[in-house]
Amino acid sequence: MWGRVVEIMTAVWLAASPFVFSVQSDSSILWGDFGIALLIATLSGLSYWHPTRHAHLGILLVSVGLVLWGRFTVVPPPPAHQNHIVVGLFLLMIALIPNYASLPPRGWQTDATG
Repeated sequence: MWGRVVEIMTAVWLAASPFVFSVQSDSSILWGDFGIALLIATLSGLSYWHPTRHAHLGILLVSVGLVLWGRFTVVPPPPAHQNHIVVGLFLLMIALIPNYASLPPRGWQTDATG
């Protein structure tokens, strides 16, 4: 589940980034980043619950939207939008990691009965 933890940490970074890049006066970036960060954290958190264990795959759509928003809003993109591109590409990689990637394959796991 370490992939989901990294996604939540990335959502925290995305929520803090308007203040790091001093664009909190631009309400579209500020509230957009807050909303997207909340969506990422929600989808990642839902992956901990077994019935919605594949919810983190929705982050793939969110990250593609982040990349497109960062790339095609203003040309050339300012640092805040460059951050959207980098965060989106990073999340594309992390969202593909399965929930139990740190466990050995089922065939390698020893049986508890001996």
